Amino acid sequence: MYIHVVQTGQSLWGIAQLYGLTYQSVIAANLLSSTNIVPGQTLVIPIPTRAYVVLPRDTLGTIANRYRVSVQQLLAWNPQIRGATVNAGQILSLPTVQRPNTVALGFLELVQPQTDAANVYANAPYYTYLAPFGFGMTTTGSIVGAQDTAALTALANTQALPAATFSNWVDNQFSPGALHVLLSSTSTRQQYVSEVLRIVQAKKYKAVVMDFESIHPEDRDTFVEFLRELKTQLQPLGIPLIVCVMPITGRLPYESVTIRAYDYAAIARHSDYVMLMSYNWSWPGGPPGPVSSLPLVEDNIRYALARMSRKKVLLGLVRYGYDWTLPYQAGEATATLAIDAVVKLAMQSQIPIEFDPQSLTPSFRYWDSQGIAHVVWFEDARSLQMKLQFVQKHRLAGVAVWELHEGFAQFNQLLADNFQITQLPQG
Repeated sequence: MYIHVVQTGQSLWGIAQLYGLTYQSVIAANLLSSTNIVPGQTLVIPIPTRAYVVLPRDTLGTIANRYRVSVQQLLAWNPQIRGATVNAGQILSLPTVQRPNTVALGFLELVQPQTDAANVYANAPYYTYLAPFGFGMTTTGSIVGAQDTAALTALANTQALPAATFSNWVDNQFSPGALHVLLSSTSTRQQYVSEVLRIVQAKKYKAVVMDFESIHPEDRDTFVEFLRELKTQLQPLGIPLIVCVMPITGRLPYESVTIRAYDYAAIARHSDYVMLMSYNWSWPGGPPGPVSSLPLVEDNIRYALARMSRKKVLLGLVRYGYDWTLPYQAGEATATLAIDAVVKLAMQSQIPIEFDPQSLTPSFRYWDSQGIAHVVWFEDARSLQMKLQFVQKHRLAGVAVWELHEGFAQFNQLLADNFQITQLPQG
């Protein structure tokens, strides 16, 4: 599969002809709502070749070595290369190569039973684990149940394994206060662990995901102790523990609180996998900017690998964008849009998409029906392909994807094109 970036003046019909395809096949591969494509839009092209998006610091030599080909072969496959250099974000063609085995965890927001089941069947072939989201928390640190019956019934008919997700989600936001109540008492932690075990065994979950976010720094050690207590109970049952951690690069000045709250090395000691939430460097209510800047993602990976085995690292990826109104006002609401909705908006507005050379992510500006200016930063096939290549470059255990109810027609195709997804027995 190849990735094509629409150029000024190109039509969908012309792009299809360029690759010897019908335009209907390109529409189907990208689930396009219309043929009104815009410059800068990425399209996946269903042909038997592989797209490689040049990463920062790549050279023709390093790319050739990574895929065990010669520079001469690389140049022969890519006659568009001029000179001896390539630039980050440039898209090259590679022959189909062996795909590495990779663990893939997909989060699934629970919506309503029929939709949940349909989402399971649509996504299960691409994932090792599917994690319905999930079990929340009361203000006193107890578990709030999840409406997961339909999703679990569907999962039982697939090869993907169900993973139970527990979080400090309270009243539509993550609550560090409720988590503090849980972690500060040995008896409360023990009661919580017992309830996790009861739920997992009763519902036949095959993995546990702990998604505790915005932890207070003073809860750092008790969080690690909680993970130790939980892992001790899960390990004899053969149930892996996956722990989500907020991103740390070790370079940004505002990270001091996160560094004090999340002890990456200790968390890794008491878990089977660690999900790096390598995103939300720009967030709702904050100033507009890239959601998942590529250089920061690699900094986060390097920070983690200095503290844990690469065999434990799952790279967190997102399938959404943020829409800010302009001029930005601190604390103002920011809309979250699925990638398919972002692309549809650009096509409807006929606004070209820009690709930022620093963050290596896309964005565009538009004006709504009231004449108010907006800026949207998001991910597309090109920016996410680069992050999937990081998984291969750093030989990570796999990926963890938030979240599968959000529309992004191209993503599972990218995943399957890059990896052989590890499938585990249901028993």
